[in-house]
Amino acid sequence: MRSEISIGHKTISEHSPLFIIAETGVTCNYDLNIAKELIDVVAESDADAIKFIFWFPEEIMSDKTITYSYDSLEGPKTENMFAMLNQLRFSLDEWRELKAYGDKRKVIIFSTVNSPSGIEYAETLGLEAYKLSSWDYNYLPLWRRIAALKKPVIIDTGPVKLAEMAKVMQLMLEAQNDQCILLHCTSADSLAEKNMGTIPYLRDTFHALVGYSSRDCHDETDIMAVALGAVVLEKRLTLARNLPGHHHILSKEPGEFADYVRLIRQVQAAKGRHELNPSQKDLIERRKWFRHLVANQDIPQGTKLTPEMLEGKRPEPGVSPEYLDFFVGRVTKRPLKYNEAISWDDI
Repeated sequence: MRSEISIGHKTISEHSPLFIIAETGVTCNYDLNIAKELIDVVAESDADAIKFIFWFPEEIMSDKTITYSYDSLEGPKTENMFAMLNQLRFSLDEWRELKAYGDKRKVIIFSTVNSPSGIEYAETLGLEAYKLSSWDYNYLPLWRRIAALKKPVIIDTGPVKLAEMAKVMQLMLEAQNDQCILLHCTSADSLAEKNMGTIPYLRDTFHALVGYSSRDCHDETDIMAVALGAVVLEKRLTLARNLPGHHHILSKEPGEFADYVRLIRQVQAAKGRHELNPSQKDLIERRKWFRHLVANQDIPQGTKLTPEMLEGKRPEPGVSPEYLDFFVGRVTKRPLKYNEAISWDDI
């Protein structure tokens, strides 16, 4: 898989700024004004992209009696899933208006696609990347169609096992599409079950760029993800947690999201490079606290040096005490005073 992928005007790699996505596939409530306000939040927070979902429930559900339960600020709620998803839709003209608004604000817009009509919408709008959900791994016709488009694909993992992951990665390669980014995501509530070690495991196993799709508005695992090598982070965003509908309670509000982006970019800066590389301040402090070789007593000219006559003392500039044994047994060419630095020319 490629080690560098471009989506729109952004480059994603292990050496690029983190690609931060606002997840609004439900929390935009498919209200055009809300969606535009969310794009504004992304633009003003220095995040990179906003992700929606193309919902076509008729194409993905056979049993229309299934219910969906979720938490809200008012308590648990249960809705008919088909009816709920059928309300989470924009017309193609509304999508065009939203895409134009995102372009104006220089925010990359893309979408999770889970049905044939979703692909048609994405291509009509000219979206530059696709998101594939972890719930669609066994629907291979969808994967083949998207892989054949040769566009970047951001792939959730979720409940997927290794063999299932390997199968779709092979499918991508057979389609000659090597633009994959794998996102570790989990529905687990317990930190002990989140298994953040999946991030470097996916990178090393599939030689792919990796990221993290954060489940809620907490940040502990997001910080860990950056430290473990994530180059993409997806975070839920809402205008307000008290809005009707699901996932709002799990999402960041605008001010929190802006703080989150600043925090995560600082975390990435602190991560640095895979090397031992002292900071400039460390090197300045080193000159004060490291030691140099000095006379540990007054030493006359012509004296044969013994270990007791020499000592290492701060600061650093001078001959390093690591060479003390070299000086032992040598004869001084000049007199040395107590605490005076000794140089190579003095023996």
